[in-house]
Amino acid sequence: MYPPSGYSIFDDKGEVKQLVEALIRETTPEIVIERIRKIDFAYIFILSKGLKTIELELTRSEIDASWGWRLGNVDEALRWRIQNAMTQI
Repeated sequence: MYPPSGYSIFDDKGEVKQLVEALIRETTPEIVIERIRKIDFAYIFILSKGLKTIELELTRSEIDASWGWRLGNVDEALRWRIQNAMTQI
């Protein structure tokens, strides 16, 4: 599923952060988002758990494919990338 014409979740930093936080809380609530940086076609997240950190890059297409995340419509590639990063911490 992609966003309606003229709207992109990618351009709403707060919404993207809430999306990633919700996916993290589902399985590993002790992981926190330390920093978020938006670049041209991606967001860079710094995730931490205790003293360990990892950098996670999520692309515009992965984020936009999850625009209906509040209704449970999350792109499987996005979900997999976040879960994979969490297992590495």
